[in-house]
Amino acid sequence: MVYVSAGTAIILLVAGLAITDAERGAPGSLITDLGDGLWWAVTTMTTVGYGDTYPVTTTGRLIALALMLGGIALLGTVTATLASWLVESVEDETSTDGAATRAEIEALTAEVQALRAALTPNDRIGHDEAPAPGVNR
Repeated sequence: MVYVSAGTAIILLVAGLAITDAERGAPGSLITDLGDGLWWAVTTMTTVGYGDTYPVTTTGRLIALALMLGGIALLGTVTATLASWLVESVEDETSTDGAATRAEIEALTAEVQALRAALTPNDRIGHDEAPAPGVNR
């Protein structure tokens, strides 16, 4: 996230400087100073694009194209990072729940085995004694 944030700031600054250089003094240009250039860069990179400022020169439009692609790529990176974090969080919780469930199943299996052992006729009953009612030999 630190690299993405730093990269975003650098791209915005470079794009703001580049568009200001390309558009300043061009006939019909609304980007006349660095403040306008930075505002345009932010609105373009975030895909808001208010339309209050826009490039009129070919160089400015090429800068706009590069900034739009960079903005979409950065937005995709941020989205992918958040999605990855969310999936990892769910997986961690699922694996923790799975381990607890396995432990509970093992405990229940041991309990069932102990109950079966208690219900099974033991070999201490002599052969000549009658078995308890309901016990088959």
